[in-house]
Amino acid sequence: MREDEGRVPDIEVVAQLLREQAPHLADLPLRETEASGSSNWVFRLGEHLAVRLPRSDDYVTDLENEVRWLPELAPHLSVAVPEVVADGAPSAVFPRPWAVVSWVPGDLPLTLAGAQQERLAESLGGFVRSLHAVGTADVPAGPDRWGYRCGEPVTDTIDQWAEHAATELSDVLDAAAVREAWRRLREVPPATAPACWVHTDLSEENLLVGPDGGLAGVIDFGGVGVGDRSVDLLYAWSLFDATARETFRGASGVDAATWARARAWSFVGPGLLTIVGYRHTMPARTARLTTMVETVAAEVGVALRR
Repeated sequence: MREDEGRVPDIEVVAQLLREQAPHLADLPLRETEASGSSNWVFRLGEHLAVRLPRSDDYVTDLENEVRWLPELAPHLSVAVPEVVADGAPSAVFPRPWAVVSWVPGDLPLTLAGAQQERLAESLGGFVRSLHAVGTADVPAGPDRWGYRCGEPVTDTIDQWAEHAATELSDVLDAAAVREAWRRLREVPPATAPACWVHTDLSEENLLVGPDGGLAGVIDFGGVGVGDRSVDLLYAWSLFDATARETFRGASGVDAATWARARAWSFVGPGLLTIVGYRHTMPARTARLTTMVETVAAEVGVALRR
């Protein structure tokens, strides 16, 4: 069932789900929240919990992934992550699995500068290092959120994606410059370090900071799995200025080859392709990602604006 094929859940739907499947939580007050993202509807439950419901069948696997792996990962991580409190089954009330998780407090890091950026860079690097160090024995590869494994060589398919984005965005970015930037970025060394746990989506929307700018929590583990560690560095060019990026790079403990792979893929995957997909529906996100791809291109000496 797609999101538009049935009733969008409201407070009464969520309350009925709780009464039927998690009655010990049903007396807590429910309220809507602006925290809902593109994958899940989110409702606050009391002061310390949240209910997450996938928006379509496409996101069911992500929710199940979180429920399966968060309890095993959480004890090893350097900051707070959601704790799975209850997981619900599909029913006549709502046709997909759903979950109750702890509410992780904090603010999105959208306006950090100076010392606050440095604190986030250092603490996010520590989180990445802690996640990448968790053992992976008998753990399958994770969901392929970006369409390919970041540790693999660049393929014709990825070149085609870059070409498609250059054409689609030619009204805002110089298509020839986009192609030239990709030509300079695409030759990257393959992964040599073993695959490790990766979050896969450490964007501004999934990071929470405290008053000093330091990382307070990480959310949305739907794409978590085992893969190339470069995937957790992709948003460095969106989150940080040049100085803080170097701090993040050092704190995360990655080598130059991993950093090069992250930079190349950030340009196409969460960069150009995401801009194409969201430019007409999420202007704030599009603006941030446009700045990101321009920053990446500038590092290889290409200006994307005419």
